[in-house]
Amino acid sequence: MTGFDLVLLLLSFVYALALGHLLSRLGALLVARDRVRFSGLLALAMLNAVTQVYIGWLAMWDFRDVESWDLYTITLFLLSAILIYLMCVAASPETPDNEPVDMEAFYWSNHRLFYGLYLGLLGTYIAMTAVYLMTPTPELAVQQSLGNVPFILTSLLAIFISARWAQWMAGLLMFFMSAGWAIIFSHTLG
Repeated sequence: MTGFDLVLLLLSFVYALALGHLLSRLGALLVARDRVRFSGLLALAMLNAVTQVYIGWLAMWDFRDVESWDLYTITLFLLSAILIYLMCVAASPETPDNEPVDMEAFYWSNHRLFYGLYLGLLGTYIAMTAVYLMTPTPELAVQQSLGNVPFILTSLLAIFISARWAQWMAGLLMFFMSAGWAIIFSHTLG
């Protein structure tokens, strides 16, 4: 088993917990749908959280050729997985028995937390780009760092402008940029 395999195994547990948490809360919302006040913004945040789990896992492929894993690198990867888990928590409300669930209120009380965690994740991703210097594609270090700028601006929009249009714009931009990243990244697999 290589260092990459060990790190991926550790992160896979955190990703599985994140996805499991969000999906179990989503399932509870579906079962209690008669008591739920739906929010498109929270549904979009949940979709974005799932997308981040997928991207976090998928992005690991770039690091398969790293031969030496030091404590700094492993810690950054673990921190990124933990931030993704916390994003899933911030996007998934509890469904208490026989009580109404207001997804809209949950969104508005947690949107800054959600996007703040995402901003922290992006900062961690930028710190992680130094690892690219130990791969066959060191040019990805600068490319990935600069590629995070639109995502950072989107997060700042959602954190500092609470207008509904800004929240929708940030959520949609986050989703489409993330999906675009995954599509572009898929061409490097093989």
